[in-house]
Amino acid sequence: MRRLFRLLCLLFVVHAASAAASGIAPVLLVLSEDDGVHAEMATALRHALEGSASTEQLHWKALSATALKDRRVVVSIGGQAAQAVASAAPPVPVLHTLVSRAAFARLPANPRASAIFLDQPVARQIALIRLALPEHRRLALLFSPASEAYSNEIASAARGARLQVSSARLDNEREIFRALQQVLGEPAVLLAIPDPAVYNSYTIQNILLTAYRQRSPLVGFSAAYARAGALLALYSTPGQLAEQAAAAVRSALLGGELPRPAAPQQFEVAVNSNVARSLGLRIDSAAALGNALRSGEEAR
Repeated sequence: MRRLFRLLCLLFVVHAASAAASGIAPVLLVLSEDDGVHAEMATALRHALEGSASTEQLHWKALSATALKDRRVVVSIGGQAAQAVASAAPPVPVLHTLVSRAAFARLPANPRASAIFLDQPVARQIALIRLALPEHRRLALLFSPASEAYSNEIASAARGARLQVSSARLDNEREIFRALQQVLGEPAVLLAIPDPAVYNSYTIQNILLTAYRQRSPLVGFSAAYARAGALLALYSTPGQLAEQAAAAVRSALLGGELPRPAAPQQFEVAVNSNVARSLGLRIDSAAALGNALRSGEEAR
């Protein structure tokens, strides 16, 4: 076993040296945007791969056959980058990051492609709601056709945890108010999912305001949601996602396969204490909720 490990390490060093000699970075990062969370993710991933492999990054609009030549792994960061890389179909392992499960499912099939999803594991989301809001028995879901299967999976898990579920499908953004009235006819926990057809910069303020008026706390999928007015958020930081991505990239560079598409391994919880007070709710701290979730997962 030790001999095999030494051999793999030697092969990795040889490959890295060859790439360095050619002047081509073996890992190409393709970004949807050059700033914001996409840039944070790229920076964190470059740091995580320091000493393992050199990287080069570019905007998805600059992607070309020449840019892909002689790469050994391609990492897309964000939805537009994922679409561009999938369309280019490079003949090397491809890892998509900062994409939802629904977005990944819509990409052209590629047996050498994998992903680290934005979506947290369903069991983790339900566990957070049960821990933070044990007296709330109703769960509300909004989804578009693209995320219907994922929403159904959440609904099934919620019912298994003895929660009542009210859900509504939206075929366009104009239906959001009607859908909110439908699922929040009685106060419920509104669980947001990474579906840009429903939750985006144009709709989120109206969703938050309507949920608040209906005395229905919202659980978001990024820290920005908690800052904007969600009661809770369950999310993974760019650094956490980059660490998971770096491990996958190193495996591919050593000649192995990328791991199967997966949810984030590490995560954080955010709590908006002002919203909690306004809704008359007593919520444990973000640290306490996060630790309880991790303990529960480790015990399983």
